[in-house]
Amino acid sequence: MTNLYANEKSWNKEVREEKMHHSKKKYLLLMGIAVISIVGFLAYSSVDNSLSTEDRQYIQKYLNGMRRLPENPTYFDELEFIVSVQRSVLDVAPGNDGIPYGQKREPKDLYLAKSGLCYDRSRVIEKILRYSGFDTRHISIYSTRETGSAISSLITPEVSSHAVTEVLTANGWLVVDSNRPFVSIDKNRQPIPVQKIKLAGEGLAFIEWNREPQADIYREPFTFIYGLYSRHGKFYPPYNFAPDIHYGEFIQNLF
Repeated sequence: MTNLYANEKSWNKEVREEKMHHSKKKYLLLMGIAVISIVGFLAYSSVDNSLSTEDRQYIQKYLNGMRRLPENPTYFDELEFIVSVQRSVLDVAPGNDGIPYGQKREPKDLYLAKSGLCYDRSRVIEKILRYSGFDTRHISIYSTRETGSAISSLITPEVSSHAVTEVLTANGWLVVDSNRPFVSIDKNRQPIPVQKIKLAGEGLAFIEWNREPQADIYREPFTFIYGLYSRHGKFYPPYNFAPDIHYGEFIQNLF
């Protein structure tokens, strides 16, 4: 009788362990499916920064008549070229009507519309600069003057915001405005990265500007995010509810 009880107890233990093993495998499988689904959805919704054949054709129109970069450019050659690209985009699209949500906003679209807002022009400036051999990253700036915190600004609709470009020059990262002919250089014409502008807005750094920024958002407390093109997901395909993000740029927020 004792042996029978012991055998039954052992068998029940094996059954429980087998059930736990299967439950664990099922849990891991479901977790794996969930992770793959999330990664796949994010990849599907990610902003595409590649240059299409059509992009290259229309970029030539923006560059038409511009002095090109020499073979071995100095920093000041780069600065002159970047300013020329900015001026060309502002001249091509001087209007202030943004390209509607759910529509393409690439070099061709801005060129034909002759009008755009900061997020339309910054996209084209970035593509022209990458076509010309520069590294760029898209920056979304959100004022924290009224909300008092970065998180609050990111989740508050209609908070004051701006989309600009940061381009890597021989002397460091330089901010290129998308609405006005402003680039972030100091009195010695050296580049000022967005992080230092942010610190200056918080009173933690001092900048002797070459030319004072015309947009108030640069002179007040703000937060910024690399690689976030929109919070609503309506600027770039597939035009769904997921924020428009380029994850290669977005990960740079961690460094």
